Amino acid sequence: MNYYFLAAIAIFLIAFFVIQKQNSNKEKVVEYKVSSPSIQTDSVMDFGYKMVWIAVKTSQKNRLAEIINLKRIRDANWESGIETAYDNGIFITPQIGEWTLIAGTGLPNKGDTKENIVELENLLNALSAEFGEAQFFGTHRVVEFHNWMKSTNGNMERIYSYVGESMESIKVLGVPTKAEEGLELFNSLSEEAKNEAYFEREDLTYADETLVMDIAEKWSVNPTKLSERTDIKDELGLAGK
Repeated sequence: MNYYFLAAIAIFLIAFFVIQKQNSNKEKVVEYKVSSPSIQTDSVMDFGYKMVWIAVKTSQKNRLAEIINLKRIRDANWESGIETAYDNGIFITPQIGEWTLIAGTGLPNKGDTKENIVELENLLNALSAEFGEAQFFGTHRVVEFHNWMKSTNGNMERIYSYVGESMESIKVLGVPTKAEEGLELFNSLSEEAKNEAYFEREDLTYADETLVMDIAEKWSVNPTKLSERTDIKDELGLAGK
């Protein structure tokens, strides 16, 4: 009787530890940062069109990965990182002057609905509270979606989000920045837009991808001109999902 009882306990314990070991290994697969000796630094590559990205005034890539809860993290150079960014992933770039970019179609909130703009506001405010300043940019020419947002010291200062396909401003917040001086930006949410004559005005500026890059350049970093810069650190970035 005791022999069978002890044997049953032994089998139970062995099975328990095997299952625990398997679960532990599964967790390590998700969280483990892959070191890739074969990945070497390469020439800087431009990007930006049909893309969303966040610019943060910091060099702390690992901390950014932690804040956005990046998974399946691996070292990445420009070529592999940008490829990941356009393939529903995320690329945290090498340091660009004072800035680091978090780019990728894998970002869950792209600033194209009221709901995910709220989520972006929370994220940018958290980033700027820690690092001083954080910005978001998004552009996609197919539906003429264009967005720029700026947060400083934990406070959202400026939002402009617009979809040309539907002639709709998703959200407009704050006073136009110096980078927007001289622009009569279309705003379907304004009081003026309640009058049909507003939509016939010829002095209005309709955002496009070129304007998004121009705002990005004046605020922080224009990703379509990275190859022209001389202040980009020769290092690997991080890629993940």
